[in-house]
Parts: sequence; C-alpha cells; structure tokens
Amino acid sequence: MATVLKVPQMGESVVEGTINKWFVEVGQPIKKDEPIVELLTDKVNVSLPADADGVLLEILAPVGTIVPVGKDIAVIGAPGEKAAASVTTTAAPAATVAKAAPVIAAPVPAPVSGEPQRLSPAVRRLIKEYGVDVTRLQGTGAGGRVTQKDVEDYIARMGKPASATAPTSTSATPSYRPSVTGFDSGRRVEEIPIPRIRKLISEHMVRSKQTSAHVTTFDECDFTRLVEFRQQHVDRIEKEQGIRITYMPFLIAAACKALKEFPYVNASLTEDKIILKHYYNIGVAVARDAGLIVPVIKNADSKGVVELMRDLKDLGDRARTDRLTPADIEDGTFSITNAGVYGALNSTPIISQPQVAILGVHTIQKRPVVRDGQIVIRDMMNLGMSFDHRLIDGQYAVQFLRRLITYLEFPELTLL
Repeated sequence: MATVLKVPQMGESVVEGTINKWFVEVGQPIKKDEPIVELLTDKVNVSLPADADGVLLEILAPVGTIVPVGKDIAVIGAPGEKAAASVTTTAAPAATVAKAAPVIAAPVPAPVSGEPQRLSPAVRRLIKEYGVDVTRLQGTGAGGRVTQKDVEDYIARMGKPASATAPTSTSATPSYRPSVTGFDSGRRVEEIPIPRIRKLISEHMVRSKQTSAHVTTFDECDFTRLVEFRQQHVDRIEKEQGIRITYMPFLIAAACKALKEFPYVNASLTEDKIILKHYYNIGVAVARDAGLIVPVIKNADSKGVVELMRDLKDLGDRARTDRLTPADIEDGTFSITNAGVYGALNSTPIISQPQVAILGVHTIQKRPVVRDGQIVIRDMMNLGMSFDHRLIDGQYAVQFLRRLITYLEFPELTLL
C-alpha cells in the first residue's frame, strides 16, 4: 500500500521549509531511510529519508515550494501502483530526521561503468568535500552501489586530511553579502534578490521584538585573571587534550552557575504560565554566509571547560558547512552571542524565542581602571544582556549579570 511522506516537526521554532532538491525522480526505486528530498529552513538544511521501500510514485511539492510542517510532499508505493489509490499517511519521525545529516548536493562524479550511478547525498558530500575520484571506489552496497562507508574507508586509506580540500563553507543557500570591493560594473545601485533564509530570519527577528518586551542591561567585567589563567594553561591543555581553549567555554560555565541561582532567566513564558527549566541548554550564535544560526550545547552545566570547547568546535564547524541537524538547534534555554570577535564594544542582541534572555559578549580591551586607589591597566570586557521585561525585572537582570561576572572574574569559582 502506498504511503505519504509528510514534512516532520523540525524544532520548536521551525514551522516550514522550502523544497530545495529531490534526490529521486518519479518512477525511481527508493530504499527505506534513504534520503529522498532536501528541505531548506531558516535554521538548517535537512535531508528527509523515505519511510518505506518502494518507488517514488508522485512528487506533491516541486522544487521551490514552501511547505509547512505536516504537509504531504510525496507518495511512495509499489512499482505500477497508482498514487491516487488509498494510502497510509506517515510522517518521518523527528528523531529519524535528526539522524539524517543535512547535505549539499554535489555534481555526480562519473560512474564506474557507462550506466548512471545513483549516489546518496551523504556520499556526494564526502566525495565533493575530500575530492575523491568515485571511479576508484569499489562499491559494497546493493548492486555495487558506493556507500558512505566505502568513501570513508577510502579516505582513511589514502590519509586525506579534511583541511586539504574541504571548503570553508558549503552552504547551499547563496550568500546575499554585498561586495566590499565597490560597485558592480560601475552601477550606483545594485538590486540583490533576498534569499528565502534571510526572509525567514527577518520574520523571526521581528516576531521576537513584537513578542518580548526587550530591555538591555550593560555591565563590565574584569577579565584579567581569566586572561592570565588561560595564558598559563592553554598550551598545556592543547598538548594534552588536542584542543585550544578560548574564553567562550568559561562564559558558558559561568552562565550555567548563575542561571541556577536566578532560575527565571532560564525560563519561557506563555499567556498564562511561567515555565522554569531545570536543565541548561546553551545556544551559541555562529556567523555564516547564509545567515546567523544558534546551535545548542545540551546539558552544558554537566560539562567541563574542555568538553564544552569540543562541543563548541564541533557545532561551529558543522554550522559553517551546513551539517547541523534539527536536534542541534532546538530546545535552547539561554543564548550567548559574541560580537567581540569582530571588535564590537557593545550590542543589544535580540532574544531567541521562546527564551527570555540572551547575553552579548564583546571584545577584551586593556583599559586604565582604579583598583585600591591606584590607576592600573586591566583586561576589560563589556557585557550586554537583553531580557524580556514581561517576566524579568531590571533588578533581577542586573543581579544575574553581576553574579555571572563574579564567576568570570574569579575563574577558580567557575571551575569548581
């Protein structure tokens, strides 16, 4: 019996997606759990898997169609079966979707024989990313098909480093970033179509401002001891653990400690309920050409600085190469955005719904400050926290930010 593939729930704030590419044409066979279509959302690109073996009988949403969660997009059934016949409606479960890596369609390399070779999106991505010649691969899948494991084993045998051919960004969404080299061909005005992802981000930003009563409080933090602590230990940690520590994991650890003392900052608000969350999933904004995205470190309060740094690097790398899954960007309880990496001294970040606060961190500067009646040079940073004044009063927000700063100014407290 034919089954209908629906758009699954892909996160608490994702309500729709755009059909970007069908990997299978009508009439072609498809295996269960094999990627069948790629959806673009404002959060991540998602490859949806088929939920049954069979043949793609009908495509209900062509490329470019905007489809909401729950929308029918394809019919899968037996060869020769009519799509209009009675169907069993099934939606790909969100957990299954999360396991399917978002991928970027690459040109299909020349097949081993004269027959066209169908490659899964994951195989295409690896071939493109590592510059693999598919004609050198011996497929172990059904009918000699090249599998993802075949490509990974070949890469391991050849010792190809990821950095050798991997692009810095493989975003399928075209960048709208204007040129910094001047006008194009001497034109004084250039019109650039707004990408779908930019429109969705814009809508969500406006919705957040309309939903939450945004207020931003500022404070400054003396980073001197943390700077010294990091300088003393960063090389040793890198040698022993294989990862170079930045300041962000300390910020996350300090935020978790402060959130436990000020639970209303780690909450959300409905029309008639305050939802206090006794888990600490910290979102960290990552800039990319396609637009800002906020992957989430789950249960951050249970992790040490090194483990937090590993999560940060993994999520950041996958965000910039469009390999995040819906599970990577959902269920955040508090967010941090780092404008300081670009030299910003202050900012007023917009809250990520349905959260009620977001912390903006900025560049560290050496400044003259007064300590014990003396003017001394210290490493200082401005912090700005936007909060939802519907739930959080100014006094509560200021006390939370001051407590967070205490943990940063005394890093030994953060590490306990």
